[in-house]
Amino acid sequence: MRLVTTVRGRVAVQDLGITDAHSHAWIEPAAGVDLADLIHNDVAGISADLTSFRACGGRALIDCQPGLCGRNGNMLRVISEATDVHIVASTGFHLRRYYPQEALLWKMTVDEAAAFFLDEVQWGLFESRENSPPVYPGLIKIAAEASMDASPMHLFEAAVEVSRQTRLAIAMHTEKGAAVEEFLDYFTTSGLAPERLIFCHVDKRPDFGLHRELAAAGVLLEYDTFVRPKYKPDLYAWPLLEQMIAAGLSKQVALATDLALASQWCYSGGSPGPASFLTIIRERLAACGYNQEVIAGFMGGTVGSRLAIPS
Repeated sequence: MRLVTTVRGRVAVQDLGITDAHSHAWIEPAAGVDLADLIHNDVAGISADLTSFRACGGRALIDCQPGLCGRNGNMLRVISEATDVHIVASTGFHLRRYYPQEALLWKMTVDEAAAFFLDEVQWGLFESRENSPPVYPGLIKIAAEASMDASPMHLFEAAVEVSRQTRLAIAMHTEKGAAVEEFLDYFTTSGLAPERLIFCHVDKRPDFGLHRELAAAGVLLEYDTFVRPKYKPDLYAWPLLEQMIAAGLSKQVALATDLALASQWCYSGGSPGPASFLTIIRERLAACGYNQEVIAGFMGGTVGSRLAIPS
């Protein structure tokens, strides 16, 4: 049996259901850094939005907020229990700007960072260890800057080592798809199979030739601009998705909303809210006439397979 680790325990991959492949269900203030509009930590409001998500057919989401920059595994479990929505938490690291200037994470050696990430995988998220059981991560989240030179490659090396040891997938934030070719070369040279990789936000760089090459190499591509008008999804994301389907590469794509801002959640008076994964994205997929197997893959099947580890 292949299992996915959620904040409430392990779930068989076939039971995960419709899954938003990239979101942020809880971001709280972090010492020494101004997270501004990223902060959304209203238990009742978030729970109400995720209850609507579930009522529309949603069953799970991947929370891509790693430790030390607003993550709280305890609250993710509270929300998951209140709404019966599976949540997959992340270890790893985000962009440097989401941490205090002197954060120890950036000063760690490769071995120290690997030990830190591995400790969370083995013993639970550090903020959850006073509870029994603690909350365990089901994913390693890392963040690339706009180039390899600007990125903390010691933390990349640490994440690769932990992925090798634990078989957890790595989801990499990209800066609108920048330098993904170089990052893929780095991972393959490091001995990490592309099948363990998820490249996030790459529909912001809608180069079909590039996406075809990444998909053929085995990387899972995460698209998340469909409910974000400023990225003009009708001009870019939807045509790109159509090309990927026509090329027979739909199994290399996962869809998401990436609701990182408080203003994107309905409880705050904003939009589109997590239910948009169903009411906008799934409904349009159905209206386009895509077959159910393709839609099921986009709506959770492909990312679930990446996260699943044999028991």
